[in-house]
Amino acid sequence: MINGYFWTILVLSFVMSYAMGANDAANALGTSYGSNAAHLWLLLILGAIFELVGAVWCSSKVAGTLADKLLPGLASSPPEIQERLMLGVCLASFSFILVSSIFGMPISGTHTVIGALVGAGLAGYGVSGIFWKKFGMTVASWFISPVLAAILAGILFIIICSLTLGGQVQ
Repeated sequence: MINGYFWTILVLSFVMSYAMGANDAANALGTSYGSNAAHLWLLLILGAIFELVGAVWCSSKVAGTLADKLLPGLASSPPEIQERLMLGVCLASFSFILVSSIFGMPISGTHTVIGALVGAGLAGYGVSGIFWKKFGMTVASWFISPVLAAILAGILFIIICSLTLGGQVQ
């Protein structure tokens, strides 16, 4: 049976998508727009298409990992508890992301959702209801991935310069 929580969470999910798009779209589109590589209307259309494709076909594993792995008791909880937890996660995430976007604060939507999940999990299940090892691995990845990306970018830069500039790194 579909109740009020379902509709509220559904609406908040769409509003959350808006907030995340307002916050994160510049990451994907800003460089192309700023360098005049493409017109704004084309970037908006392409961004909308590929954001939708990514969200519909590529995000289920991430979403499943977030909820199920961080809060192992969630799947076995009564539907009322699940609904209240997800409502809290949606409200907290949406509010923080939208306010951050309004004030121009660069934040991560993913980090926000994970924080909201942990907060809701603490409120709903207590300290023992969080899978802290998985949370620790997730937080560690936030520090490891930029370092690895920097190393990879440096290596690729050197390779590209050697192939295109006769071996001279500018």
